[in-house]
This record gives sequence, structure tokens and C-alpha cells, in this order.
Amino acid sequence: MKTIAFVCKGNSFKSIICERFAKELTNDFIIVSAGTTPADKVNVEGARIMEARGLSMDGYRPHSLDSLPENIDYLVKMGCAVECPFVPAKETIDFDMDKYPAKTFEEKEIVVELLEKKVKEFIKSISK
Repeated sequence: MKTIAFVCKGNSFKSIICERFAKELTNDFIIVSAGTTPADKVNVEGARIMEARGLSMDGYRPHSLDSLPENIDYLVKMGCAVECPFVPAKETIDFDMDKYPAKTFEEKEIVVELLEKKVKEFIKSISK
């Protein structure tokens, strides 16, 4: 089974939200997420936004890059204005999300909507 890893800085919002969306969309891949400097917990507002969409973040917690599996087929970066250390993967994709602020609740709602769209398009593009 192929592996998808979503990565960003804190793994508390963007990358972990992508992990949740991807797990909802497919069972054909091993799906994980991690951060260069993982936070202590999932972003509270992000969790509220997902809950309002009917997708609980219960059981999700930020992980470090050290927790990623060795064989990654697709590494998906959020583009959080962070230089990620080298993570070996067969293919690297950048969602280029650094241009979308996520400071206010309203901005986070927009980011979640964009991430959902990007994850759906990505999963569709790699599914056969």
C-alpha cells in the first residue's frame, strides 16, 4: 500500500486537517502527518471547524517528522514558509498554503475549505 505524508511546521492545523480529509476520502493509502516542530495539540479552532463539517479530530495529535514511515510515496508540504529538512519520498508536492493567512477563525475556515479542495483533487489525481 502506498503512503501519503502531509507535513508542515506545527502539525496542529494544516497538515493534520489534510490527514483527516484524506482518511475520509480513501482507504487505498496509508495516510499520516507530521511537523518540523510539532505543537502540543491540534489547533482548537481548526478542530471546531472540522467538527462543524461532521469530521471529528478526536484521537488526532501532532507528530514529529521522526514518526514518519521510512517509505513515503507522496510527501505533501503545506508551504508554511518553512524549509523542511530532507524527507525522502518518491514524489513531493507543495500545496503552497503560505500565502493564505490563518490567524482569525474566519481565515481558518477559508483555509480548511481550500485544503479540502486540494486534498480531494490530489487524491483523485493519484487514485487509479
